[in-house]
Amino acid sequence: MILYLMRHGQTDWNIKGRTQGWKDTLLNDGGIAQARLAAEKLKDVPIETIYASDLKRARKTADIISAALDLPIHYTQKLREMNFGKAEGIKKTDLAAKFPYIYQAFNDIKNPGRDEIGYPNGETIGQVQQRFIKFVNRLRTDGRQNVLLVTHGMLIRLFTESVLKKTIRLDNGSVLRLIFDEKTKRFRSPKILF
Repeated sequence: MILYLMRHGQTDWNIKGRTQGWKDTLLNDGGIAQARLAAEKLKDVPIETIYASDLKRARKTADIISAALDLPIHYTQKLREMNFGKAEGIKKTDLAAKFPYIYQAFNDIKNPGRDEIGYPNGETIGQVQQRFIKFVNRLRTDGRQNVLLVTHGMLIRLFTESVLKKTIRLDNGSVLRLIFDEKTKRFRSPKILF
C-alpha cells in the first residue's frame, strides 16, 4: 500500500498563525491555488481513491483534486485535525506562554508520558494517533493500494511520529508519500513529493 498524505491548502488562520483544530475555517485564495497546483502535480501519480477530512478546508482541497483527477472521494471525521480544545484560535506563538508544559510535551517525541498530553477539552496525542492508525489499518485490510488522504498538519505530524519515530512537518498543499512494507508490517521510505 502507498499512502499519499496531503495537508489542506492555506487558510487565513494559517497566515495568522492560529491553531485551527476542529474550527471549520475556509481555504483562502492562496489555498485554492495550492489545491489546483497539487491536482496538476498529482495527475501522473497512480492514485485510486481519495479520502478527506470533513472539515471545510480539507473538503475544498479534496474537491478540487477529485474533480481534476476524476476520482471518487470519501469524507470522514476520522481524518479531522486534532481537537485542540481551549487552544483553538490561539496564536501558536502564545501557546508556549499559556500552556507551557503541554507545548513542551508536543515538541518532545521522547517524552514517555506524551501520549496522555492534550490541551484542555481536546484530544490527547495518543487518541489522535490511534484514531488515524485505526483508519489506515482499515484501508490496508480493505486492500486499498494507492490512496490520497487529504487531511491536516498536526494529524500527519503525529502519525509520522508514531509510525516512523521522527517528525515530519508539511507545508499547506504539500504531499508526503509513505510505503507500507508487507514483510515488516511497517511504513517506510517517507518522501515529500512537493
